[in-house]
Amino acid sequence: MPKALNDISTRHAVGLYWVPGRAGVRGNEIVDELARDGCALKFVGPEPALGVSRQDVRRRIRRWLVNQLWVWWLVRGNNQRQARELISGPWLSAKARVLSFNWTQSRAVTGLLTGHNTLRRHLHLIGLSDIPLCRRCGAEDDIFAQILCECEALSSLRHVYLGSFFLDPEDIKNISLGAIWNFSKVTGLPKIDMGHKGPVN
Repeated sequence: MPKALNDISTRHAVGLYWVPGRAGVRGNEIVDELARDGCALKFVGPEPALGVSRQDVRRRIRRWLVNQLWVWWLVRGNNQRQARELISGPWLSAKARVLSFNWTQSRAVTGLLTGHNTLRRHLHLIGLSDIPLCRRCGAEDDIFAQILCECEALSSLRHVYLGSFFLDPEDIKNISLGAIWNFSKVTGLPKIDMGHKGPVN
């Protein structure tokens, strides 16, 4: 409205005055009638008649996406056993954090949390290692729970980087991905070995 008034005022003397409604002021009555007539007309133009903001569209798409991810997570009941023990669900904030990692970081963290990694137990199951036991203590199978929660040889590092000497898998759900990466980096587990084809010990 200020721009329209400025454009008109370049050629005419213009004043802006407040006028009480329904007071019989001729110009105001004309404007009211035009507004009523305009409301009675059928809308012509692209739908929707009321604009939808981009922010609202993004919010709805995001809500739909989160709902779809949760449905997928809940339906896949017996699959991804290890991931379900360590990950509380498909949180978009975790996605953003993983995407901020470089390749090595994301590979190590997702490998630990999903079980698809170079820990000996996984390599033993796919025929690439003869020994499934923990590289550090040799007491239990070399799996995520042993490394992140139970291995006595890693208890001091676990306390420094993950906050406790020993953890339950449920505790891992509340630890930041950055802390898990730092723990993985300092322990060197899982080993990130690109392109290795033969047996690993």
